[in-house]
Amino acid sequence: MLGYLAVAISAFLASLMSFFSGFGLGTILMPVIAIFFPLPIAISLTAITHLFHNLLKTSLLWRMINWTIAIRFGVTALAASIPGALLLKKLSEFAPIKEYSFWEIRGEISILHICVGLLLILFASTEAIPHKMYRIKNLFIGGAISGFFGGLSGNQGALRSVFLINTNLDKSAFIGTNAIIAVVVDVARLVVYSLSFSNLFTGSNLPLLSTAVICAIGGVLLGMALLKKITMEFIQKIIIALLYLLGTLLILGII
Repeated sequence: MLGYLAVAISAFLASLMSFFSGFGLGTILMPVIAIFFPLPIAISLTAITHLFHNLLKTSLLWRMINWTIAIRFGVTALAASIPGALLLKKLSEFAPIKEYSFWEIRGEISILHICVGLLLILFASTEAIPHKMYRIKNLFIGGAISGFFGGLSGNQGALRSVFLINTNLDKSAFIGTNAIIAVVVDVARLVVYSLSFSNLFTGSNLPLLSTAVICAIGGVLLGMALLKKITMEFIQKIIIALLYLLGTLLILGII
């Protein structure tokens, strides 16, 4: 019962946060589910929850999607994520630099996590500078960079958001366009997961999955209700703060 409550709360809060930022749901929810299931199953169940989250956002903001940006950015992001994922597989074969435990937290510091963490902090810092000297406006290049490093790190959403925030979309278009690209990525990886894990959709997984999905939907609906009160500047600040947090956690080997 306590496990279901933990999943419900984390799914709801992470979904609400991710509604505006475009990322963070998987980062928060997956470690919670991993307490109760093997890691591959936890990743897969989180991906399904992530898909429902983005499908609902897409349906609610369908008319606000900028299809030019979604297609130009999304196609190269999806294509570039493949070599990124292949490189991840290769780099994951190297032994970690250090493993440690602090109370219930287990950390594994690696060169890969340090590099990706520093990259996210770099992106966050460039966004935090009032007069930006650095900004990639080319959608194909932005999509390729975010896709490659997203495939390498597993943090597609964070890198996607940091590029899309600079495309001058209004808040509804930013959320909707971000969501439709995320749906394509989620469907692609779920196809791979379903082929890899034959026990993904067993009955024992469904109650916990249903809890996560329902609470994630609740987070989206609350986010939609708050949308008129939220400014694009506030969304940008959320993204910067989450990038710093995510980068730091990666460097420390916590995620």
